[in-house]
Amino acid sequence: MAGSEQGAGDALLGLLHEGVEGGVFPGAVAALGTLTFGQVTRAEACAGLLEPGGSKVSFETPYDLASLTKPVVAIAALRVSQSGSVDLHEPVRRWLPELEATPAGEASLAQLLSHRAGLSPWGGLYRTIPGPFGSPATRAYMLREASSRPGPSPTPTGSVYSDLGYLVAGETLARATRLPLEELVRREVTGPLGLERQLFYAAALDEDERARLREHVAPTERCDFRERLVRGEAHDENCAAFGGIAGHAGLFGTAHGVLTFGLALLSALEGRSGWMDQALLRWALRPLPGGGHAVGWDTRSDQGSSAGSLFSVRSFGHLGFTGTSIWCDPVRNLCAVLLSNRVHPTRENIRIREFRPRFHDAIAELSL
Repeated sequence: MAGSEQGAGDALLGLLHEGVEGGVFPGAVAALGTLTFGQVTRAEACAGLLEPGGSKVSFETPYDLASLTKPVVAIAALRVSQSGSVDLHEPVRRWLPELEATPAGEASLAQLLSHRAGLSPWGGLYRTIPGPFGSPATRAYMLREASSRPGPSPTPTGSVYSDLGYLVAGETLARATRLPLEELVRREVTGPLGLERQLFYAAALDEDERARLREHVAPTERCDFRERLVRGEAHDENCAAFGGIAGHAGLFGTAHGVLTFGLALLSALEGRSGWMDQALLRWALRPLPGGGHAVGWDTRSDQGSSAGSLFSVRSFGHLGFTGTSIWCDPVRNLCAVLLSNRVHPTRENIRIREFRPRFHDAIAELSL
């Protein structure tokens, strides 16, 4: 590849300005990184505002990562599997006996993490909780309900994307390791990668830290259920009701932090990592019968992929409902991150669906 970081940064900036001017999002940060013989080259750009009339977006702006939480939690699961402390193929009821005889209780962690446990994609559990957000009664109710709601008939790929499955997976990992989920993620992922301040559960912060976060975080949407603009707390209602820390959502982060995470995985796939076992990661990302989701990640479909048409078929990535994404291409040794709050002021803005493929095609043609 030829070119320069400055040229790539300028190109990223142009793409973001296009998104802002086209009403895709109020503002955004993009980050691009490549690995060449273990050496990392990066380019970043930011554009727009946190909200109309608000402050400018900066490289340090934290965003609600939404479902980008899922691959981070899945990698934490792989790490504890790597150490031998948790068997991903054991049924969940081993650690959560109260879920015995439910679809989730009979499934394995590996099935939950690859969306193959047969659970419902989503459910408005927060609407019928028996107590305050995060209370023991609320969490027990949501866990039981999430575990018991079967999904539709499996797709031809054999997978049905399920937020509820990841809610159960996060709680299973916490119970199996005897650690709160936020501590497990810190011990296995953000701590070893030096990302504690760049990838974090907002709900795990103390009150002073949350107050500081609200001053510079990108807001998401006005929540009718909470009757307020959501800023510095999980946009996802089920995650918020669960206490703000869940397997499917709740992480916040910067583009630099998400990019560092993605590049660490590309390095592991090359066998250059002491943090993640190459063979285990290859197993997690292996093509599954019928395609679809791998353990923790989406794979690039032949048509209509958010990764565009130029990323290789070996690419893996994930989207976040709030307007976030990460895509990694092991063939190009390339990672691309886009963080935005496209749901501000409303989730009805879906222009990002057309923007993402064009964004990733343009990145695939950039040089670093």
